[in-house]
Amino acid sequence: MKRERREFPAERSAIPQVHDFVKDTLQAHGIAGAPNEDLVLACDEAATNIVEHAFKHGIRSMGHRRFILALKCNEHKVTATFFDAGTSFDPERIAAPDVKKNLAGERKGGYGVYLIRKLVDKIVYSARQRLNVTRLIKVV
Repeated sequence: MKRERREFPAERSAIPQVHDFVKDTLQAHGIAGAPNEDLVLACDEAATNIVEHAFKHGIRSMGHRRFILALKCNEHKVTATFFDAGTSFDPERIAAPDVKKNLAGERKGGYGVYLIRKLVDKIVYSARQRLNVTRLIKVV
């Protein structure tokens, strides 16, 4: 089992860094093809949600806008775990997006969690003492 961990600023400019970190780590551990691409995109979406939503209403706890991404790889699965101290957010409470409302301009976005659900095998979320932990699990 191999683990990699990196801290990122909760800013839009960090999303390409997250992308490269996930892609490079998976490739270094021999994970290629669709599982690699799916997990890279799912992590991009999760990081974007943290940046755009978790810290939207100011800084919570610890006085800084940062998040940590830890990757754990083995022969059969990859686990990407995000840690942030932003506003708590339970992905299970998010409904599937309404395409008609999006096309009519009544609602913008809303596809991030939906896409993550389609790309990974399991999402586990918890909020513990002002710390959000979002775990994405992908069988490879």
